[in-house]
Amino acid sequence: MLTIPTFIDRSNVSGIGVFSSTNIRKDTVIWIYNACVDVTYTKENWELLKNQVNPFSFNRIENYSYKENGSYILCTDNAQFMNHDEVNFNVCNSSDLLIMFASRDIYEGEELLCNYHEYSDQDDHHVLYLKELKA
Repeated sequence: MLTIPTFIDRSNVSGIGVFSSTNIRKDTVIWIYNACVDVTYTKENWELLKNQVNPFSFNRIENYSYKENGSYILCTDNAQFMNHDEVNFNVCNSSDLLIMFASRDIYEGEELLCNYHEYSDQDDHHVLYLKELKA
């Protein structure tokens, strides 16, 4: 669950992105895992979902989710639009992966970017896509 005011807009990185509505100081908590907002699917529940919804809907859900420690997580707030940048990311994770914080000062209107490799499983669809792009 995002803890700061944000808005979504077109991203220069990829599709839609999430942007800060205010200046944020380095080390400010930006996101905290909240089971009421961040839906977690076990591998078994993920397979049930995949088999019970139409492929278009599942692909949309998959696109805005990520795989971490064998579970699939779908943020239902603007956090789902956080894009990746391996070098210029401005959001980092705590070691337990339950909190994200500003890795540097972030300015109003700036896109929030994380590094998918920092927390996603190696078989996460975003990570696999990034590997394909490099190949």
